[in-house]
Amino acid sequence: MIEVLGSARRSFIFPASLPLAYAYYGDVGRVLNYLPHICLVRAYGPDRFRLSYNTTELGAYHIHILADVQTILAEGRRIRIHPLAGIPPVQSEAGLNSATAQGYFESESIFYEAGDQTRIEYSLKLQAELPSPLGLRFLPGIVIDSIAQSITRMRIREIAEGFIERSVSAFPHWLAEFEDRDLP
Repeated sequence: MIEVLGSARRSFIFPASLPLAYAYYGDVGRVLNYLPHICLVRAYGPDRFRLSYNTTELGAYHIHILADVQTILAEGRRIRIHPLAGIPPVQSEAGLNSATAQGYFESESIFYEAGDQTRIEYSLKLQAELPSPLGLRFLPGIVIDSIAQSITRMRIREIAEGFIERSVSAFPHWLAEFEDRDLP
C-alpha cells in the first residue's frame, strides 16, 4: 500500500468584509470547484458531497482518490469540511498504471475581520491508502513511499495555493451575480 498523507495551512487576505467573505465561501458547492486536482462528482445534499482527487504522476501513473465530505458552517465564522460517515466506500483497486481508493479530505476556514477586508486561515488535509499500481511493484516499498510523500507534499501545496488564487479571482464574478439578485 502507498500511504498518501498531506496537509497545508495558509493565511490570506480576502478583498471583502467578513460577512460578505463568509457568505461567498459558505456557498461550498460552488467554492469546492476551485480546488485544483479535486472535483465535485456528487452532491448528496446541500452540505454533503463526494469529491474526486485525480492526478497523473511521473507521467504515467493515474491516481484516483474519492472522499465523501460534510460541510459545517460553524459559529465563530468557521467553515469545516470533514469526512462524511455512512456512505459505502469505493473498492480499492490497482491496474498496471493506476490506483483507486477511498480517502479522507478535511479543510477548515476561519474568518477574521481585517478592516474592510477579511483574513482567512485556511487548512486542508488529504489522506488515503492506495494499492500499488502493478507497474510499481518491482520497486522497494521505501522508494515508493519516499516518492509518494514528495509528490503528495507538492500536490497539497498546489491545491492550497491554487484554491486561494482561484477563489479570490472568481469573487468579482460571484459578487456581480449576488448584487444582481438583490435588485428589484
